[in-house]
Amino acid sequence: MRGLPRTSSVSRTVFLFLIAAMLGMDPTDAVEPDVVEPNVVNADLLIVGGTESGCAAAVQAARMGVQKIVLVNDIEWLGGQFSAEGLGAIDENRAHKYNGTVPIPRSGLFREVIDAIETKNAQLYGGIRRPGNTRVITTARPVVSESVFRDLLAPYEQSGQIQRFSHYRLARVLKDHDTVRGAEFVSTDTAPQTNSLTVHARMTIDASDWGDVIQASGARWDTGIDAKSEFGEPRAPQTNQPATDLAPITYCMILVEQDQPSLFPQPSTYDPRYFTGTWGWIDEHFAYTTRRLVDGKGFAEIDHADVLLINSPQIDYPLDSLPAEVVTALEQSEAGASTKTIVAMTPAQREIVFEDAKRHTLRYYYHLQQSFPKFRRMALSDEFGTPDRLPPKPYVRESLRLVARHIIREQEVDGFGGYANYATTMFPDAVFSWQFEKDFHPTQRRWVSDEGNAGPWEATFRGKRRFGLGGTGRAVFPLRALVPEKINGLLGAQKNLGYTSIVGSSCRLHDQSMHAGQASGAVAAISLRNHIDPASMYLAPDQLAQIWDGLLNPGTGAPLAIWPFSDTDPYDTGFVAIQQLALRRLLGLGPTDTAFQPDQMATKAWTQLVNDAVVDAGYSAASFDFKGTATRRDLAISLWNHLQSQPIPDPIRIRAQDADDDGIADAEDPLPFTAGTVSWQRLPETDGIPSSHARYPAKTIAINFTAAESAAMHPFRNDIGHRFSTKTGYGWRNDLRDHTRWRATKLGPLRDGFVFTRKQDVWECEVDNGKWRVHVCLGDAEHEQTGQFLQIENIKVAEDVATAAGYFHETTTDIEVDDGRITLTLGTPHGGSNTTINWLIAEPIQSAESTTK
Repeated sequence: MRGLPRTSSVSRTVFLFLIAAMLGMDPTDAVEPDVVEPNVVNADLLIVGGTESGCAAAVQAARMGVQKIVLVNDIEWLGGQFSAEGLGAIDENRAHKYNGTVPIPRSGLFREVIDAIETKNAQLYGGIRRPGNTRVITTARPVVSESVFRDLLAPYEQSGQIQRFSHYRLARVLKDHDTVRGAEFVSTDTAPQTNSLTVHARMTIDASDWGDVIQASGARWDTGIDAKSEFGEPRAPQTNQPATDLAPITYCMILVEQDQPSLFPQPSTYDPRYFTGTWGWIDEHFAYTTRRLVDGKGFAEIDHADVLLINSPQIDYPLDSLPAEVVTALEQSEAGASTKTIVAMTPAQREIVFEDAKRHTLRYYYHLQQSFPKFRRMALSDEFGTPDRLPPKPYVRESLRLVARHIIREQEVDGFGGYANYATTMFPDAVFSWQFEKDFHPTQRRWVSDEGNAGPWEATFRGKRRFGLGGTGRAVFPLRALVPEKINGLLGAQKNLGYTSIVGSSCRLHDQSMHAGQASGAVAAISLRNHIDPASMYLAPDQLAQIWDGLLNPGTGAPLAIWPFSDTDPYDTGFVAIQQLALRRLLGLGPTDTAFQPDQMATKAWTQLVNDAVVDAGYSAASFDFKGTATRRDLAISLWNHLQSQPIPDPIRIRAQDADDDGIADAEDPLPFTAGTVSWQRLPETDGIPSSHARYPAKTIAINFTAAESAAMHPFRNDIGHRFSTKTGYGWRNDLRDHTRWRATKLGPLRDGFVFTRKQDVWECEVDNGKWRVHVCLGDAEHEQTGQFLQIENIKVAEDVATAAGYFHETTTDIEVDDGRITLTLGTPHGGSNTTINWLIAEPIQSAESTTK
């Protein structure tokens, strides 16, 4: 870490000593010599923000050959959420629940950082790489994560490719008409060697916390709620008010177990009503374990005290309305300042808000110690080197939203037919992939006393802006969402991206922020190499190919998973070839083909399907001379070796400004070379319509599970949740008449209604003994349903199935009845989700012998 060209100061020296002490280094090895920095610097690429996204952008650009990169950070800490924001329980891509797995294998610079963190954990904790024993997979103390980001940048700083400046805040953006040409900064250090810094750059990336460069550049941006009328999103509210409604900030705490009680004095503003309302259910066990970083008692190998991250809803700090004393202080700074969104506030005004958020976190620390005995021996960690022992920055869940060349909408990232599938719109200019819940922490401040905004409050949800409402499909992020609508020479990163508020709530985690920065760094590198603005790259296959090549062939480290297969690891043989073929749409994939199955045999039919796609795309056909044991991986490698030297075919363009002639101009079209806005054709088994029969066999049972208001539809009989009756010959074990719904979406009686179970229930129907073919449909015409389970007799036909709104899961199975009843078991004993059944058709299967008779 020696000799890096950055400001040397007392605060920086103290910080480096802290890192050295935590990691068992000689503190003198962490101190760098004073370096006098120039106040004017010329660069190819300027990156503003030492967040995880900013660091990833810098390293990716350096690996792709950008020679002069300047990274300007407003503090000393590197790594954003991992470190400076204190979020040591590392959240990452997830389907819809914590189960110790990820839907897309870890990849890219995130994979490198995670591997390095786990290696340091093993050194610190007796060989245990994942010491938290908690909900997330990997945990780390923030100071450890910070050292990993420092190590990540070090080779490129030592070579001179990356020059880093700490303790500088943006003052002004330099522009030439509509093109960003760099920026001016002022020092925030108490002992600066220079008061200002000017960076002239050909390209700039905004990886700051609050989109500082985007705001100062004149680029359009948005914040807060998107009304349904703006983008037509299914879950969007009718109004975008209040304008100040953003995801809450949180000042996290890192607590370390002590040998003796370490009691925190009562804050003067403490009132238990801050913490005993909506979130009063959180008990000692949940508070202690749900974000634990080191479980000192859970592993025999670990000789270390417990370390906890406290990041619970009690310390979420809503931004829609503010306490009276904060309003007063803001108004004293500027008339009307208290009505601004936090994004639009000046840095000094944000600090007023931050100070109150810190006070709230410390109130909760006192409350934990008063409420739960285990917390009385938990002390605030000193690893941040701050006077209050809190992180240098709050956890920022939501920044501004860039008005980009394309704004990603909820309906584009929803899974096509269910969250387990690919997203509805798989953008052709993909630069990374992700999947997560649409996840809002409580955005509304509710006052809980007669004192109003002068008294205690709690964080609550506003409408559907809450967690637990389902997630995205396996989605890809388009290059266009990094590029401002009108300003050139500028790219977004971190959380300053082109998506709606709902989409942003699903794309804000540690890995996603790193992927966004890595993608931005790659786009900048190709832009600089070819002297072309990123705005036009999405229509240029040769430019996209260079970006993909840079992300998939880093030279050192892990390739990035741009296409979201579930079963191909970036270090696997053939990973790059498989990705390259998928990105070019040469694998004949359908919406449910989320596993590539690389070790499955390459059948003749599959090989022909792929070769047809190759020829249709404009490449020359490949010839394969494989033995019968060749796998899909083998074919992918061979095919990519055949294709990568060929010129990239130009896509078919029917009209000059509307390539696919679908009535949507290229500039507005999420799929400029595919008609419409949906990447997939709907499968018959998801439409909720029974296969037509001119005539059902005799004794066929047809049941429409629906609500009382549903019309009858021959030959179906309506089931509205009644208990089993010998009179009707069918029904439920329990009375489920309150568990019916009628959606009235005009999809018809078989799809608009359903009966649902919240826990496990049983439906039975009297039939003759013998063999039966049973067709069943699950789903909801209006809402996504996740975690559906169905068993017919002893056969599991639906296990943890998700259906998107208006999509259905149809299944057929053959059974043998020996007790005179067909038995369906829906849901699970522990509950937690709905299983929604629409209809059933059971047909007797006649044997050859009975047919002859």
